[in-house]
Amino acid sequence: MIELKSIPLRLHPVTEQDILFRKTGGCTRLVRNLGLEQRSTFSRRGRSISYYDQRGELSELKQEFPFFREVPHHCLQEALVDLDKAFVNFFAGRAAYPKRHRKRDGVSFRFPDPTQFSIEGDTTTPDKRRTREIRDVVLHLPKAGAVRAVMPRALPPGAVIKSVTISSSGDWWVASLLYQREVELPKDRSQEAVVGGDIGVCQPVATSTGGIHALPRVTERRRERERRLHRTVSRRKKGSSNRRKAVRALARLKARQARRRKYARERLTTHLAKNHGVFAMEGMNLQAMTASARGTVEQPGTNVAQKSGLNRSMLDIGLGTTRLRLGQKLAASGGILLLVPAAFTSQRCSACGHIHPDNRPERDIFRCVACGFEADPDVNAARNIRDYALGLWGDASKVEVASSLPLLLEQQAKAKKRFGKKKGAGVLPATACGDLCEGTSMKQETTSGNLGKKAA
Repeated sequence: MIELKSIPLRLHPVTEQDILFRKTGGCTRLVRNLGLEQRSTFSRRGRSISYYDQRGELSELKQEFPFFREVPHHCLQEALVDLDKAFVNFFAGRAAYPKRHRKRDGVSFRFPDPTQFSIEGDTTTPDKRRTREIRDVVLHLPKAGAVRAVMPRALPPGAVIKSVTISSSGDWWVASLLYQREVELPKDRSQEAVVGGDIGVCQPVATSTGGIHALPRVTERRRERERRLHRTVSRRKKGSSNRRKAVRALARLKARQARRRKYARERLTTHLAKNHGVFAMEGMNLQAMTASARGTVEQPGTNVAQKSGLNRSMLDIGLGTTRLRLGQKLAASGGILLLVPAAFTSQRCSACGHIHPDNRPERDIFRCVACGFEADPDVNAARNIRDYALGLWGDASKVEVASSLPLLLEQQAKAKKRFGKKKGAGVLPATACGDLCEGTSMKQETTSGNLGKKAA
């Protein structure tokens, strides 16, 4: 079995390297948006535009706009790889139609060729013995040169680095090392006892065994600080140094909150995957649950402020990402994640099976009107989810397997596009489908960093 994991490195680039990173991020965003516009405008039935067609036009794009030559070429290719994957997911029904990337979404680009980057420093000392001096390493990147970095974890034995992804986190630069290694197949845990889990806002995760697991939230004090920073940004003159400082302060706050949520989420999902082999959760549509209640002009919504606060609470703890990471870790450890319908799980009595809305008169109270059973509402719901997964009530055919080891192995067996050049890959003529230089609105896209120029 192939294990794919990543190790984050905190980068400390100098001023010239910081400028290059922002230039690279702006150019990769521009190439992706041009490729998206080309496919959306010129692609027709029977005359599609593939990744290899667009990749062959990068040389012409560099001749037309020389600033693309200032950034690594493979990063531009990987932007088209990601765009092609987005279209594959769209046509397979797994995702919505690809959208344009925006400058405010942050910077991210990838170096896919292991022969073009290297790490200088100690990468093998175990994690608990990695002192401050050992953690300091140097990452050599194309055109950027030697970049100082901090490596908190060591590479496991037999790991081979496949790629490096550079991304921005507030005013931090982070390098994610993707490594691959061969590991033994994990022990099959599909026969272990089924444990149900209820995800909610007040108590993020409650299990049928009685466990209550919390996730960090944004306190009212931090929320007020965020509001003050937003006001400060809005009051500063656009393009001024003070506005840039205010934007950086706001970005630092948001990035700190995101890192805090991610750390707690990873610990929680690791704990659940390690201690439970088969875990059942509600298959809720979180996107629909967090939709706005504003409505339209003709039919305005009601309780908009209350719904907005509920949406903020659900998005604050990241229930969807928690479910995703739990499924990935269960599959990697030989377990299974099951999804069951959410209907009536909070109204059903796990003791006698009686379903009635009066069983839960308040959010924090569950009292069965038939047998008098009392329990924590979320724990009771988790037990109902477990019973549904076991087929003790409801329609067992509606139980879905979200993640498992066979699905993981099947996904790993799929071929993936890489940066290597394909022999015989032709380029569609511009008269038939347009190209990355002509027939596209490059005037609307401006690269980031110190490029300071539009693409046309």
